[in-house]
Amino acid sequence: MKKIVKLCLLFVLIIMTAGCSGNYNLKINKDLSIDESLELSINNNNDAYNKTLKIFEENNIEKDNYEVKIKEDEVIINYKEKFISIEDYILNSKIYPQLFEKIGYNKTKNDIDLYTDQKIKFKNKYTEINGNNLTDFDVIQVNIENPFNVELSNEDIVNDNIYTWSLTKDNPNKIIKMKFKTSFNRFPYKSVIIGLLIAILTIAFTYNVIKKYRNLQKI
Repeated sequence: MKKIVKLCLLFVLIIMTAGCSGNYNLKINKDLSIDESLELSINNNNDAYNKTLKIFEENNIEKDNYEVKIKEDEVIINYKEKFISIEDYILNSKIYPQLFEKIGYNKTKNDIDLYTDQKIKFKNKYTEINGNNLTDFDVIQVNIENPFNVELSNEDIVNDNIYTWSLTKDNPNKIIKMKFKTSFNRFPYKSVIIGLLIAILTIAFTYNVIKKYRNLQKI
């Protein structure tokens, strides 16, 4: 409960500013643990930098989990957290509920489905305080880095194994879908060995044919 209060206080900072943007990043590791990070860029108004630091410090949030810096006329906030599994992330993350009611999760022996089935919570009774919106972003990008074989995804952009969705107030009904296998494709040793054997036999056969032909030419 204390952690929930700390993070809710952090997000209260966002309602003090307008024109925010951010990146919400998930890295799915090979052991299915999750690295979560949030990058916010807010206008440096109303002493936003010092207020941000104060929120982190007064709520005893570990310094290794956040960084606050000024870049030109903006305050850049970075926050990160680790989870031992996807289940741990879904149950205990305090970041994604700021955007979605819930994350759907189905797991079988070979596949995992992740999806959001609610519209983005850019403004509702849970995120409004005195008429302000806790998620008052112009745009926020959701980036999911996935090392597994992704079978289905409705991302806007994919770059290598990073899948990106751009969420805006103008499109609050956008949902996120991703289905991937939970095992890696093994190196096809058998196919390679069979291919090499065929190649060796072909070369040997060709060599013998050429050798016999040359011997016949000498007679």
